[in-house]
Amino acid sequence: MDIPRSMGAPISVAALAATLSLSSLASVISGRVVDDRNEPLPATAVQLVSLPDTVRAGYMLAGDDGGFRFDSVNPGRYVLLISMTGMDGVSREISVPDSTSDVALGDIPLTENAVTLNEAVVTAVRAAVVAKQDTLEFNAGSFHTGPNSSVEDLLKKLPGVEVGSDGSITSGGKTVKKILVDGKEFFADDPKVASKNLPSDIVEKVQVVDRKSDAARLTGIDDGDDETVINLTVKKGMNNGWFGDVKAGYGTDGRYEGSFNVSRFVNGNQISIIGGANNINEMGFSDMGRGRFRDFGGNNGINSTRQLGINFNVGNEEKFRVGGNVFYTNTDRRAERRSHTQYLFPDSVSTLSEWSDTRDRGHSVRADFRLQWNIDERNTLEFRPRFSLDFRRSELADTSVLRNGEPDFAKVNANESRRFNRGRSLEASGDLIFNHRFASRKGRSFSVRFEYSFSDTKQRGTTWSDIEYFLRKDDSESLYRYLDGHQWSNYVQGRLTYTEPLGDPEKGHFLNLSYKAGYRWNNADQLTYTLPLPTDPTGFMPPEYSSVPADGTLDESLSNSFRNSFFNQELQIGYKYSKKGANIDAGILVAPSSMRSEDLINPARNVATRWTWNVAPYARLRYKFSDRSSISANYRARTSQPSVSQLQPVADVSDPLNIKVGNPSLRPTFTQSIGAHFNSFDLASQRSLFAVVNASMALNSIVSRTVSDPLTGARTTTYANADGNWNLFGMVMLNQPLRNRSWRFNVRFNGMYSNTPGYIDGDFNRSGSLRLSPSAGLTFSSTVFQMTFNPTYTFGLATNSLPRQLDRKTHSYGFDTDVEVSLPFGLSLSTDLSFSKSTGYSAGFNTSEWLWNAELSYSTLADKSLTFSVRAFDLLGQNRNISRSVSSSIITDSQYNDLTRYVMFGVSWKFNTLKSKPKRRAPGGPDDLPPGPPPGGRGPGSQGGGPGGPGGGHRPPF
Repeated sequence: MDIPRSMGAPISVAALAATLSLSSLASVISGRVVDDRNEPLPATAVQLVSLPDTVRAGYMLAGDDGGFRFDSVNPGRYVLLISMTGMDGVSREISVPDSTSDVALGDIPLTENAVTLNEAVVTAVRAAVVAKQDTLEFNAGSFHTGPNSSVEDLLKKLPGVEVGSDGSITSGGKTVKKILVDGKEFFADDPKVASKNLPSDIVEKVQVVDRKSDAARLTGIDDGDDETVINLTVKKGMNNGWFGDVKAGYGTDGRYEGSFNVSRFVNGNQISIIGGANNINEMGFSDMGRGRFRDFGGNNGINSTRQLGINFNVGNEEKFRVGGNVFYTNTDRRAERRSHTQYLFPDSVSTLSEWSDTRDRGHSVRADFRLQWNIDERNTLEFRPRFSLDFRRSELADTSVLRNGEPDFAKVNANESRRFNRGRSLEASGDLIFNHRFASRKGRSFSVRFEYSFSDTKQRGTTWSDIEYFLRKDDSESLYRYLDGHQWSNYVQGRLTYTEPLGDPEKGHFLNLSYKAGYRWNNADQLTYTLPLPTDPTGFMPPEYSSVPADGTLDESLSNSFRNSFFNQELQIGYKYSKKGANIDAGILVAPSSMRSEDLINPARNVATRWTWNVAPYARLRYKFSDRSSISANYRARTSQPSVSQLQPVADVSDPLNIKVGNPSLRPTFTQSIGAHFNSFDLASQRSLFAVVNASMALNSIVSRTVSDPLTGARTTTYANADGNWNLFGMVMLNQPLRNRSWRFNVRFNGMYSNTPGYIDGDFNRSGSLRLSPSAGLTFSSTVFQMTFNPTYTFGLATNSLPRQLDRKTHSYGFDTDVEVSLPFGLSLSTDLSFSKSTGYSAGFNTSEWLWNAELSYSTLADKSLTFSVRAFDLLGQNRNISRSVSSSIITDSQYNDLTRYVMFGVSWKFNTLKSKPKRRAPGGPDDLPPGPPPGGRGPGSQGGGPGGPGGGHRPPF
């Protein structure tokens, strides 16, 4: 049988098979391009030319490791041509004798061309964004920042990275938990410290990395605790010396700021001391202590802050390394809030209008240390001790009015309350991990992990409430109480892990076994004392008591003294496959656990011992299509237990308008999560594409079930299990420089949907929340002028399954733009303008505002290290702080006080003994240059890349 060709001549099946057979046996020519120090030279141009006809048989750019490979090479003679700007070219004749012989050339060194390098003009421009397997890498020089900018200013310009008003950082919808400097932790788990205190001009690349937890990377056992971190790579030649700055400023409305930063980098070791004080909401450190207490919380309002911290990371990378940080923070926050809350009912909507004024003051000391000892090539030991001490005081005045639904919106109740709280918290913990790799069997390893933690929190306060009821005869109620709370707990946990290769370790098949057991003792006392009512409640503010007042009477119905214990175990069995280009990690987790609770005051609140068995699979897949294109996916299932307060069946009536009753029949929640992300980078066009999708679904979700009293408006909440709680998040980002590389275009789309079950006044309701946020941006950068323009739009939709509840839509749109002009003699003018408009919120909460900031600065001295500036914030006086939260039965719109228009005059001095290497100028402007070597060094080829460029150099030790 013959198969006709398009030209009509037949070709036999046998001939076709022979051709395919010969093709499959064609040879492979491979090698690796390196420099005279045996370092890889990525992006080197490699050509294969056939002889004697000199027809090009192949062309490629060397990969990140300098490697190249030509497949399907027919027998014959060839010449291999390797070229890179600033290096002497190499040509090598190759003979392929037959179709079964591969040619492995090994390392091919290139040497510097001393004659031409001094006159070389680099035409390559490093890509602004490069997407790798688990890393999104930004070239810092492509995102221009001012002369005194911080890393936070740089992060705000990166597509896909968002910096919140409180300094929190997210990327791709995930919270960034750490910032590393050259792969080493900088102030531990507080990314704000690095982002707000490190200067942006020392940063070469910003790498956003999705990785496993510290313990999982050390032991090789996936514990499901993934994290997103940012690694800042310091510019070449700028990692040895001193650098830092001192700033001071004073402005209108009594606004002030002062800060200093002194850092020493030498041979991979770091030490930094930073501190400052201000009243312009600049939180250099996270205020971790506030969340440890009841009735303390939130970062809104206007903060006055004083802080001091030290960080160090020293030692021999190969043997013993010690790192850590110590913080001190003092804050004084004043928050004024007004809110409008809609309580959804099956046939109506009630509204709560509320006004509050809070002052919150605190002192916090935290210390975190890291010790890593590589005992020998097969044994490592890591120890992480932590310590914190916090003191807080707060005063709250609150007024609220609740109105019923249609048709008359009559008042139901009005509440005026005052609270004073004082707290102290002490915490200490340690995490010890030992890992051993067996000499008798390659790939076999064993690790032991031991954790211990202790916490002791005391909180005392007085509270007074005056409630007026409008729909019943007993039309008022006054309450005056003293609250004495004490919680203390101990937790101990051990974990054993074992890894065994299956067959030949080189084939990448492994068996993972892990067993973990943990026990927690938790003790909680909450004693409530009734106090005599004040004779004149007008303007009354509860006083501060250091101990129980003499006239206080213990109310046992509002008091408890719990002794809780939790015991959990996990047995994990997994399979792991790891080879170049593909990684698989999958297995199953069996987790039995038990809990019990005893109330020493009221045995009716006891929760008997209850055991729960859970089986949860997990899987993680990574596949690399090429050096610059990959996909990864993961699946994880978890079980979470209800809290003790959700289980206790006795009512908590400490707040008579919000009563809570536990449900001892609650079942554990089983949550399944799946995620995937894809990235691709095209070297020739410098186009980067990144996409991520995450989804989760929970069975037996614990939801609130609230019923309201129609006469008093009091809400009684209990808890129930419900299915159908799921959410979905997706993001796509494209970054593309235009032809001349001075212009860059990026487009991004975020989408999120959550489906939440719950109850509205006892009736089951399913609420949906949709949020769509397309955005785009255009950036221009040159040596003198920089500009960005980013239009934004967000659509929000809240739906409910109950037929009487209308869909609620919100629209938010606007733009933000910034311009900077930097003149050669040291004068710099920068301004940013943003516009935002929203519709669909409650009356009085829709916004239409312009926010305009500007700064004029002049840098003097020979090195431009001394800068005088004048900065204007919110020139138009329109800054507002409005937000919306949505649940299955409540929609709340809130507005807090915030900084408004002020002008500040400042002076700063920067010092820097870091010896940076001189750059060679490129047409795209100095900010787009590769990390160019000094005269006589090598430079990248005309196609871009090069060492330190996209994919170049060594990845830091994540």
